[in-house]
This record gives sequence, structure tokens and C-alpha cells, in this order.
Amino acid sequence: MKEPPERDEPVRSPANPMRLIGGAKSPDEPRLPPGYALDRSDPDVLVLLCPHGTVVARFSARGATLEAIEREARTHHGERNRSA
Repeated sequence: MKEPPERDEPVRSPANPMRLIGGAKSPDEPRLPPGYALDRSDPDVLVLLCPHGTVVARFSARGATLEAIEREARTHHGERNRSA
């Protein structure tokens, strides 16, 4: 029987053994869809950008939660892919 991976080791997807799930990202960073980015250049405002570089949403750096940023990114990603 195969031993489970160590806690710090990334989990490999059984369908695609080369695709990593989780990995070395910091738990303080939002998990965004591919191509999405969070611009932190302004210390007061976090700007969520889509893969084309357009602004999806702005968040207060003091009050934003990872969950809210992730939710907005997933919603935008779903809407964008539905209309494509």
C-alpha cells in the first residue's frame, strides 16, 4: 500500500501526475484561477486583475479577506468562460 504524502509535500493529481495541487504557495495568498493576479502596488488598495490585465475588482487592503478575493475571481472566471 502506498504511503500518503508528507504534509508539506505537494499532492499530485491522479488524473495528471505532473499537475500539482496546492504546492508551495503561502497560505496568506489567495488561490486564484489561472492568469488572475493581485496587484498590491498601492498599500491601501488590492486590485484583482484578470488574465488580460483588466481590473476585475478593488478591495480595501485593511478589510479584504482571502475568501472575498477568491470568490470574486471565481465568479468572474466562470462568467468569462460561460460567455466565450
